[in-house]
Amino acid sequence: MSTTHDIPLVRFLARAGIGSRRYCDNLIALGRVTLNSAPATPGARVVPGRDQIRVNGSIIEEAPVLLYYLVYKPKGYLVSDSDPENRPLARDLLPDLGMRMFPVGRLDFQTEGALMFTNDGLWADRVAHPRNTIPKTYLAKVRNIPSRTTLQRWLAGIRDQGQILKAREAVIERTTGRNAWVRITLTGGANRQVRRMGEATGHPVVKLIRLSIGDVHLKDMKPGDVRELTVREVKSFLRKNFAESTPSSPESDSRSNPKTPRKIVRQPMSEKRSARSLHADPPTRHRSATASPRKRTDQGKAPRRPPEQPSNHPDRSRKRR
Repeated sequence: MSTTHDIPLVRFLARAGIGSRRYCDNLIALGRVTLNSAPATPGARVVPGRDQIRVNGSIIEEAPVLLYYLVYKPKGYLVSDSDPENRPLARDLLPDLGMRMFPVGRLDFQTEGALMFTNDGLWADRVAHPRNTIPKTYLAKVRNIPSRTTLQRWLAGIRDQGQILKAREAVIERTTGRNAWVRITLTGGANRQVRRMGEATGHPVVKLIRLSIGDVHLKDMKPGDVRELTVREVKSFLRKNFAESTPSSPESDSRSNPKTPRKIVRQPMSEKRSARSLHADPPTRHRSATASPRKRTDQGKAPRRPPEQPSNHPDRSRKRR
């Protein structure tokens, strides 16, 4: 697709499916990208269809079509392009699409569940960047049953390795003997956050499944399953204020009622009343329920002074002149 408008080189590379913009920035810094046979520099701009861009010596063209896939990553699969230990790779679960697909975000080796792949680097940046607070919901099996105090600590935030680890929602789904299954929703981007929160409070994670990313849910998928995202799922990540709602299950998906997102945290009534009292308007006087709304009464008011009549007294008439 030829155009006379220039765009940032990293944006062109991301659109071509090379990777996220941060990844493309690193490629440029390492000298692995050339622009018209010269090493590309940070901040360079290109005109697609006119300039020649190469990565590791290969000519790069814009992706003819943008693809978006959801993979149910099994436990024991690595999210990487390659592995010297020859462990299975999550990307190998994808069908042969004839173009490079890269993961959106990460999922550690021992964790299973929702992992998205795309060749759209700009969209991947939108989904993966922590500032957009895309909610991710997990189902964690933890040792020992967390008390209500522990769940409150997870919601309030736990300091670990210089970071504040906080959950947006933490609900015990069921218990099995001395263990518990807890549904946890996060909006942060800390590495191994659920496992670190559990270890810090005496509840190490035995099993961890990521159920959803934003409005994209596993639903009835099984480990190793792959499906293409719907147009609606892809566009759902482009809306603003994503953190205002957290659909924690397919039943509460925003598709069923997009105008009434589920509120996770509710303000106590006492706080609501106090907030109202700070901004309340001054009290107004209401009419009696038995009084007619159109009739007015003069009861309790001083009688009106009648208008002054012209006087025939000679002195007063002289003063007025």
